Amino acid sequence: MPIFTDEYNEVVYRLKPHLDGLPGKIIAIDGTPGAGKTTLGRYLAWYFNISLIETDLFRSPSEGIDELVFMEAEIKRIIQSRVMDNLPVIVDCVIVQRLLKNMDLEPDFSVYVMHDYDYDDWLSPIVKDYETEYDPKTKSDLVINLSFD
Repeated sequence: MPIFTDEYNEVVYRLKPHLDGLPGKIIAIDGTPGAGKTTLGRYLAWYFNISLIETDLFRSPSEGIDELVFMEAEIKRIIQSRVMDNLPVIVDCVIVQRLLKNMDLEPDFSVYVMHDYDYDDWLSPIVKDYETEYDPKTKSDLVINLSFD
């Protein structure tokens, strides 16, 4: 059984009205690398018994060392298939708003996951540019902090 946290319970509480009857909706999970997006997504997928697209599994094999490229056509096909079947889907990505915009899709509900530690790796400039352009933290429906002592 998954670990229940106050933060996870807050997301469940806020999502329940959106997923009542499990309509075809897109739930986006955003945040910096290592914040806990995928872990939260797995928990929500388990709790609501719905699909999760872990976009890291759809990174393009042709991407360069300093690029973050996804197989967007495949991700879009899966999202549209779920939504057209009137089923919700969760999408987690470090640049989820940009990814969805590239596919001409919009989330019905978005969660921004933050944490208290600094990261510095090859993704840092990509994430900083993304956050400057999209400001996902302030545009999300819910912001949670998954920094645990």
